[in-house]
Amino acid sequence: MKSLNSFCRIDETQYALSTDSVNMLYYDLPKHFQGEYRSYETPRLCTILQGTKEVHINQSEQFVYRKEQCVLLPPHSNVYMSMSEYTKALVYEFSDKLVDTVSAKVGDMLELNTHSQLDYRQFKLEGLQDRIYTLHARAQEVLLTSNENVHFLLDLTCQEMVYELLKRSGCREILSHHQHHPINKAIRVMKANHGKSISVSELAEEAQMSLSNFSQKFKLITNQTPKAYLTQLKLEQAKHYLGHLSVTDTAMELGYENISHFIRLFKNQFGVTPKQFQLTQYHTH
Repeated sequence: MKSLNSFCRIDETQYALSTDSVNMLYYDLPKHFQGEYRSYETPRLCTILQGTKEVHINQSEQFVYRKEQCVLLPPHSNVYMSMSEYTKALVYEFSDKLVDTVSAKVGDMLELNTHSQLDYRQFKLEGLQDRIYTLHARAQEVLLTSNENVHFLLDLTCQEMVYELLKRSGCREILSHHQHHPINKAIRVMKANHGKSISVSELAEEAQMSLSNFSQKFKLITNQTPKAYLTQLKLEQAKHYLGHLSVTDTAMELGYENISHFIRLFKNQFGVTPKQFQLTQYHTH
């Protein structure tokens, strides 16, 4: 599993170990490291394997958390952290599909209420104990094996981990409610369309908000404008299209009639032109 030495989103996307249910992120951070960290569209369970972190979460008071604790972040959280010692951390980014599946099976027992409002500044500091500690240890064990069923075993482990978190008040709210937030609904529509054939006005209508209110709330939560977010999604999709389409066809497929503009956006995002990306990633001749 590739280790991350910073909080660069591009690296997180590229080097996460991804299954159907979870993205696993492993951070290896030097002594005296400082940086700003974000959760994005899904909840994250943050754990420490070695060392300690001093953190401010969503403008909270600073606190320290250690190996025997974990932090459950709602989507779109802002975290500032510093490490006084060498620190290793393992983060679980749970998919909507996983939370939906577990909630559907045990929701009646847990009395899930998905209609109340969730404060996006809320987070949960928990003791990493009991069954969750056992499952966390099991996930690490699976990651260290060369078993060909690693993804399947991680999905099983994380399914039970989400179940255990849903049993805890506070954690339950963070895991269950975020999907019903109008901005997250709009983000799911964006992703389903890969940013194509949809306008910001249509997204605002989907979220049942005025265009100005939608744009303001979107920027507040994601730290990006809706237009910038759509562009980012298109460029990520472009990388897949370039595996079997020409640069021109990829641009046209994504709605860019100005090919030079598409090439410039791609290079600004990834540091290489679409053609250079093709040559290095797909060995196009």
